[in-house]
Amino acid sequence: MTISLTRLTAFAARHWLRLGLIGCALILLTQKQVNFNLRLGHPDYEPVPATAPVPPVESTAEGEPPTFLTQDQGNRQSSGGFFSRFNFFGGGEASRLEALTQLPDQEVAAFITRFRHVAEAEQEKFGIPVSITLATGLLYSKAGKAAGARDYNNFFGLDCSGDWGGPTARVAGDCVRSYETAWTSFRDFSLAVTGGKFARLREFGPRDYRRWAAGMDELGFNGTENLGTQLQQTIDRYQLFRFD
Repeated sequence: MTISLTRLTAFAARHWLRLGLIGCALILLTQKQVNFNLRLGHPDYEPVPATAPVPPVESTAEGEPPTFLTQDQGNRQSSGGFFSRFNFFGGGEASRLEALTQLPDQEVAAFITRFRHVAEAEQEKFGIPVSITLATGLLYSKAGKAAGARDYNNFFGLDCSGDWGGPTARVAGDCVRSYETAWTSFRDFSLAVTGGKFARLREFGPRDYRRWAAGMDELGFNGTENLGTQLQQTIDRYQLFRFD
């Protein structure tokens, strides 16, 4: 017994950092607040908004540029806990939202104007909230300025994994899907988030963007850390809920 205890103590002394990181990861997993299965079982569940609620606004006239939140309002962040300040577990993905908010509002407005009706058509066919489609496209394409969107019409960061048999390209060393047109990228996104393991998202209504955002996060869309929070903050900042 004494020998076993001595060996255990020596092992812990040699691997204390690794054991500490594993312990922290387990704590994070046990404290995970989003439970996708509970949402499916409780349709009246209302998640806490990722940002302060935005007062309802009147819909803008056709062609009129939308009124966005101020920089200070749009950058409100929900608390992510101690480890959200570090990059041990992929927290760097939050830079998608940060990069987007650095763009001039006119460029974001141009993206929304260009693809709003495409997103509305996809909502009609697949039941995906317009705000979810636009917010996802904004984040992954940086309002159309990212290399994947600009050069290969890939507006949603979809990679070459799975059963993809179409054209591919390399962006920053990663294999991504390449599309002939922007529309085919939007259609492929609709198919991706309503099929396979994501098919459960269709249980949510076409205007329930908060549950769609949390569900995409829970089911691991593109493996992006904190995707649910980023989607909700994007929708609230640019008031994309007006189009749902």
